[in-house]
Amino acid sequence: MDALTRVVTLDDSQARIVDIRADLGVGDATLCVHGLCPAVSRETRDRVRAAIRNSGLAWPEGVVHLTASAAHPRSDVDLAAAAAALVVTEAVPARRLTATALIGELGLDGTARPVPDVRTRAIAAAAAGFTHLVVPAANAAEARAVPGLTIVPLAWVNDLVSWLRSGPNQTQRPESRDGASPTAPWTPEAWARLSPTAVRAAAVAAAGGHHTLHVAAPGTPVLLLPRLIRALMADLTDTEALKVSMWHVLAEHPWPGNEAPTRPPAAALHPDDTIAAVAGSLSRPGLLTLAHRGVLTVEDLPEFSARIVEVLRPALENGTIGITAAAGAETRPAGARMVFTARDCASGCVRIEECRCTAAQRARYLARIPLWLLDRVDLFLREVTVAEPDPSLPSLESLRERVAQARDRARYRWGAAPEPTAEIDYTKAVAGLPTNAVGELNDAIRQGRITPRTAARCLRLAWTRADLDSRAQPGHRRYLADALPPQRNAGPAAKSGSQVSCNGR
Repeated sequence: MDALTRVVTLDDSQARIVDIRADLGVGDATLCVHGLCPAVSRETRDRVRAAIRNSGLAWPEGVVHLTASAAHPRSDVDLAAAAAALVVTEAVPARRLTATALIGELGLDGTARPVPDVRTRAIAAAAAGFTHLVVPAANAAEARAVPGLTIVPLAWVNDLVSWLRSGPNQTQRPESRDGASPTAPWTPEAWARLSPTAVRAAAVAAAGGHHTLHVAAPGTPVLLLPRLIRALMADLTDTEALKVSMWHVLAEHPWPGNEAPTRPPAAALHPDDTIAAVAGSLSRPGLLTLAHRGVLTVEDLPEFSARIVEVLRPALENGTIGITAAAGAETRPAGARMVFTARDCASGCVRIEECRCTAAQRARYLARIPLWLLDRVDLFLREVTVAEPDPSLPSLESLRERVAQARDRARYRWGAAPEPTAEIDYTKAVAGLPTNAVGELNDAIRQGRITPRTAARCLRLAWTRADLDSRAQPGHRRYLADALPPQRNAGPAAKSGSQVSCNGR
C-alpha cells in the first residue's frame, strides 16, 4: 500500500508544491525519509516518529518509506510526512487528503509548531486547486486571510487524526467570517445625514464602475464618498479575491481595516506620494495595483504634480499600469473606481465662513486639473452631507441590493459586469432608445459637439442610472440629459462637450 500527501513549501520566497509519498515495506518498525536534504531527513524522521508515538498512537510493524518529490532544506514537511505515514499504516483513511495541502513542523511531544509565510503558501495552495489547508493553530489566522480555502487548524497530531477520521474538527471557511461588515462605518444617524445627491452618485459609481470627482467646500469631509462607494460594492468572488490577495501579499500590505479579503480593497494617493509608490516596481506593486477591483481615493487632486497625474492615465484608460526597469517590463492590473477629491480653494479653509477666496482664485486653482483627466470622469459632486437628517434615504442594505441587481442587469445586457475601463459600442448603446433621443445625439456628433466615444460613455452612464431604477431602458429624458453637451463653462464642476455629469439625478 502507498499514500500521497502534499505540502506547500518555500524556495527563495517562491511557493511550490512538494509530493510526499509513503510506502510500507517488510522489516523492523522504523521510518526512512528520502529525497530531502540529509540533515532535514534525519530530523524529520525523528520528529515524526516521536510525535506519533507520544500522541498515544502505536507505530506499526514494518518499514515506512517516505519520499519527497523535490529536495527541500526546511522542516515544514513534518505534518505532511506524518499524515502519509498514518495513511499508509491504515491508522487513518486517505479520502480527506485528496484536495488537501499540509503545512507545519512537529515537536517531539506531538505539538504542531508554526512556520513562516503561511499566507504566501495559502495563496499558492488555492491557486493550485486545493480546497483544504492544514496548518498549525498559530498560523490559522494568517491562512484564513486567503479566500477559497477551508482552513484546518491543528494543535496536536491527535487533531489531525480526528479530522482524517471525520470526527469533530475546527475547520472554518473564511467566506463565512466577514471581519468587518461594509455597514459598520454607517450608523443610522450618520447615514441619515448623507446628501441624497451623494448617495445617488455613490450608487451609480458602485453599480457602473464610474470615476468620480468631488469638489468639496471648506469643512466638507472628503473621505465619506469613497467609503460610501466601497460600502455599496459587492463582495469579490473567490477568484477575484485570490488574485487581489496575491498583490497584497507581495507588497506586504495588510487588508484595510482587518476585513475579510472578499471585500473590495481601498487605497489612497496623496500629493507627496512618489511615482514608485503609485505605480510600483518590479519587486513591489504600487497603490494603483493594490486598489484593483476596489476604490482608489486621489486626495487634493490640484496639488499633484503633472508627472504623478500622468501616471494615472493608463489606469484610467486601460485599467493597467506598465512597469519598466533594466531587469525587464511587466503590466499589472489597476482597475479601481477612482474618487478624485479637490478643495474648493487653495487656502484649505476649515470653515466656509473663514474663506476669503474670490471666484477667480477658485477657478484658477481648479484649472490645475488637466482636461484629459476630466474627460474620463463621469460623476461630479459637491455636497456629501446635509445639516438636517433626510428621512427619504433608503437603507444601506436595500441600496446595496439595488446596486447588485443593477450590475446583474448590465452583465446580462453587455455580457460582463461593468468595470471602470469598460467601453461599449455606440451602436449597441443606442439600441432601444427613443428615436428622438438618438436623432439629437447623432446631430450633436455630426456638428462636432460630441464624439461617438464620448456619446457612448454618456449613454453607459444613462444605462447605469436606468438599471438602478429597474427601468428597461433609459428612455426618460432625465436619463439622457447628460448625453447632450451643454455649453462650456469654467471649472470642472461645469461640463464641457466631452464630459459627463451625474449630479445625483
